[in-house]
Amino acid sequence: MEIPELNNVYGLIDCSGRMKEFAATLQRFRDAEVWLTVSNFDGAESIRMEIADASFHAYGDHHSQFLFNGAIAGDEEMVCEFARELHSLLRLAGFNVWFEIYDRNRAPLATLGTYFGNRHQ
Repeated sequence: MEIPELNNVYGLIDCSGRMKEFAATLQRFRDAEVWLTVSNFDGAESIRMEIADASFHAYGDHHSQFLFNGAIAGDEEMVCEFARELHSLLRLAGFNVWFEIYDRNRAPLATLGTYFGNRHQ
């Protein structure tokens, strides 16, 4: 199956300064390839995760929260199951995680976790 061109999962992760631990946790998920990069310009960290049937990218907001958005291949049930599995792994590793999952028509399918995005304002 092909990974869709547009994201179908949008998320927010609170890493609380534990980006290396976050990257290591992602590597345990379905043998993902994970890259942690640090900008030479401003020191901002980002993570890219690639799996045969999914691609995710995380970038920060200078607080410890990272937008973690991606595209997952498959039908609606497969996309939801993948997102639930990833959400569970990250929660078990101690990360605060929130995901919204959408179908190919951009209609919401599911929300995992509780939104925490405005707490630093």
